Amino acid sequence: MKLRNLFSIVVLIAVGLLSSCGENDGPSLPSGGDGGMSVNDEVLFTDNTSFSINIKASTKPVLTTDAAWLHIGEVKNLTTGIYTVELRVDLNDTGETRTAEVYVTTGKEKSTIKVTQVFSDLVKVTNVSPDGNLDANGGTFTIKYVSTAPPATNIPDWIKIDNTRSIDEGILSLIYLPNDTGNDREGLIVLAVGKSVANVIVRQEAR
Repeated sequence: MKLRNLFSIVVLIAVGLLSSCGENDGPSLPSGGDGGMSVNDEVLFTDNTSFSINIKASTKPVLTTDAAWLHIGEVKNLTTGIYTVELRVDLNDTGETRTAEVYVTTGKEKSTIKVTQVFSDLVKVTNVSPDGNLDANGGTFTIKYVSTAPPATNIPDWIKIDNTRSIDEGILSLIYLPNDTGNDREGLIVLAVGKSVANVIVRQEAR
């Protein structure tokens, strides 16, 4: 009786170690019938990190997807009938949540994993008018951008934001001063939303 209890404890420990293995913490192994394939139904990415999933199957599964932003790693055998594979995604700078499907095939069995990725912080400059070469006598120029939130800005002290327009519209209107320094000058304008940063370099000759 004591030997039987000891064997049960060893089995429980082995199962616990199996469920926690893998490079990243992924979901627990889905339950399924004996001999049938079991796999996660859905995976959610909140950023561009990797995510490991476990698959229970009688033979090594094959995973495919038609989404260019979703990458499938090598299928590795953890133990008899249990496999693991890493899914990776590119940065989602579309400004919208996107979805894709991973198709899992083992023998005659097929399953589908739905992959959802929320959008990341985004700010992109789409147009600078004029083109960044400013008049020596001063004037105005605009920066058009797309972003997932109103960006924070870092602007040289000789350039001011024109408050006649709101940055929420996606247009940053600026006023720059005449260049009486005697030297040509260059300024860096930075727009930032979270971890996303866009830079604009402007140059102004001395008058």
